[in-house]
Amino acid sequence: MSGRGNLPAETTTFVGRETLLAETGGRLRQARLVTLTGTGGVGKTRAAVQLGRQARDAGVYRHGVWMVSLAGLKDPGLLARTVAQSLDIVDNSREAGLAHLIESLRDKHLLLILDNCEHLLAAAQHLVHDLLRACDGLTVLTTSRERIGTYGEHIVRVPPLGVTEGEAVRLFLDRAGATGAELDDSQLGEITELCHLLDGLPLAIELAAARLGELSLTDILEQLVDRRFSLLVGGDDMGLPHHQTLQRAFEWSAAHCSPGEKLLWSRLSVFPANFSRAAAEAVCTGEGIDREDVLDLLTGLVRKSILIAEPSPVSRRTRYRMLETVAQFGARMLAPDERVPVRQAHADHYRDLIAEAARDWFSPHEVRWMGTLREEWQNIRVAIAFYLSQPAQVEFAAQLAIDVGRTRFATFAGLLGQTLDLLENAYRAQPSAAILAHRAWILLVQGDAEAAAPHLRQARILAPHDPQLLYTEAAHQFLAEENPVRAKGCVATFRVVLDQLIADGDTPGDAHMVELFYAMSACFLGDRDTADRSTRGLLTSVEEHHAEWSGSWALWTRGLFELLHGEPHQAYLLAQQALATQHDIGDTWGPAFNLWLLACATAELGAHQRAARLFGGHWSQERTSRIRFAGLRPWARVREKIDRRIRQALGDDEYTAELARGAALRPEQVLALALEPLPAAERKPSGKQALPGGLTKQEYTIAGLVADGLTSKQIGERLFISPRTADRHVVNIRAKLGLPNRLALAAWHHEQIRRFERGGIDPGPVERALDAALEGGDMMAPALYDEYVRVERDRYRGP
Repeated sequence: MSGRGNLPAETTTFVGRETLLAETGGRLRQARLVTLTGTGGVGKTRAAVQLGRQARDAGVYRHGVWMVSLAGLKDPGLLARTVAQSLDIVDNSREAGLAHLIESLRDKHLLLILDNCEHLLAAAQHLVHDLLRACDGLTVLTTSRERIGTYGEHIVRVPPLGVTEGEAVRLFLDRAGATGAELDDSQLGEITELCHLLDGLPLAIELAAARLGELSLTDILEQLVDRRFSLLVGGDDMGLPHHQTLQRAFEWSAAHCSPGEKLLWSRLSVFPANFSRAAAEAVCTGEGIDREDVLDLLTGLVRKSILIAEPSPVSRRTRYRMLETVAQFGARMLAPDERVPVRQAHADHYRDLIAEAARDWFSPHEVRWMGTLREEWQNIRVAIAFYLSQPAQVEFAAQLAIDVGRTRFATFAGLLGQTLDLLENAYRAQPSAAILAHRAWILLVQGDAEAAAPHLRQARILAPHDPQLLYTEAAHQFLAEENPVRAKGCVATFRVVLDQLIADGDTPGDAHMVELFYAMSACFLGDRDTADRSTRGLLTSVEEHHAEWSGSWALWTRGLFELLHGEPHQAYLLAQQALATQHDIGDTWGPAFNLWLLACATAELGAHQRAARLFGGHWSQERTSRIRFAGLRPWARVREKIDRRIRQALGDDEYTAELARGAALRPEQVLALALEPLPAAERKPSGKQALPGGLTKQEYTIAGLVADGLTSKQIGERLFISPRTADRHVVNIRAKLGLPNRLALAAWHHEQIRRFERGGIDPGPVERALDAALEGGDMMAPALYDEYVRVERDRYRGP
């Protein structure tokens, strides 16, 4: 959450309402729940936004002003998730309840605006009650045609604009000026009469003013007075004067639309949220509307104030939206025999969009795809709901939900909780192993292997040979297996799956994800050569595809290689680069992993105090992103080892205090700490001396085994690598040292021993270098660890 909030940009001036704003502002200073009530079109939303802007600009609320539009939400069960999404709260929890929302808002001081609550009164009542009871710093402003009904609620009725006071006339003149119409003082009488006729309703006045580009003021007044604009058939409240006025204004506006504009208005009513021109063309083209005419029709509806046009922050292209009242009128105009076909076209369009994103996300367009899918999320959910309502099309709902997961958008945007919901709903309608495997994969990467296990067991029963299941089984082995020796098999499995996807050739994004897991598993569980080769290959792949988000993960993985097999300082720099990229593009998932890598690398560099503080910041990020790193066994094993080192260096009390200081930092403070260069003064001398010949720890170990007379097969058995890999290491070592054969290598190594015995190498650093190579049973079974340490130390000490 940013400190400012998410109020929409101001596209037109706010006119009048001084008394209403003053009264409501006073109520908000005294009460924690205020509801603006009034008829549709009376200006509740505009008043709420204006109140929010005033509070934001005055800095009244430390954590900003946040607005949640509920007009397009039909499922009360998604209310808490929708609020969390609008507040940019990561929603990766399996439970759709309030717990995570309350946890995120408990220590915040902000104004929450819930707009258009009337169709969700019961759910809104419970949500607001629980939030206010648990979050002391929260103030809630709601808009609704009815009161919410929560204890402590203060009601402010929003009246129509005063005509005699001049507010309505000022609004008409302001909006008329936008059309280019030239009005003078002699017409004030007609304007006043028009505003009286429209009962001072802002929406009706704006609809009338928008017509001045085509009709004279006299024509508009005469036509609105004409009784031929009878009331539409509506609900029980249609007889109220303001409802009659608004309905007549809509009917009048519709009568002055061209047949194409009127038809487009009715078809656009199926969109639950804003939409693009391409979506309008896909959904609304058909009998009566040609695709090439859609842009002109959209422009006409914008001019008539039926549609609101706004630039997209993602694509910078125009997106369109309707006010809820306008959309409801459009839905009434939609012919009964058109309702299902138009909803079908809407669902099909978004199914195609998601399928395209799943194919194209590993590309130069992937960051734009992430933003586009965030904009279209409400439309996507409605598309899935439509397919689920059609018994013959539930398979499309399943495929759409799976493709959402394949785009990685939900991971990027922090919407894994909603994705799990969609997959669960699709599974209930049509059970499949693919859905179970996708649900299991999400739970696994969140560190919840226990929840993933039953999904995997059921998937094996339904389709034991499903390709997605093989990949997920390997992920389970990698992420959840306690014993690293048994977990090693996942590296080969990832390689098999990757080779098959590369051979298929039509799913580069899917192949990239498997390649990412192959490289990570090779770093944690494989030998250095495989880890080096796979992480370099990952970097090459993302460079070829110009994929920015995927590139940040390739940098992270190379940093992991440097942490475990190379230079910690390089790991530190790579993690910083990856974190900066992910922050810039708005990724909610990767920062937790980069903070983990930075903390580990910082500890390896000897800056133990800073490392402990970074681990504290990582703990907060872990809670926010709902990733349980203790359930990601490779990460947990490394963390446990590094924790011991930091505690040993700082002592338990100081380590605990630094963790607490890091956990207390705000997200922006943690980011600043993570991205600043590591001060040289904080780095402690590692006590390690470069090994002879410039060899790595692993290479020096293998050279010693050659000197002991072990064959490549025996070295492979000792280090749990293949004989071929061991032989390749020996060849590389000889090339690095310029030695012709294994005998010369053995002689070289014995010379290093003699130099050590003559005092040429300080025994402390050598032993510490060996300890670092062997600690944790690197590349060998834990059962061999103690014996191998004894043998190696005895060999270096001599007889």
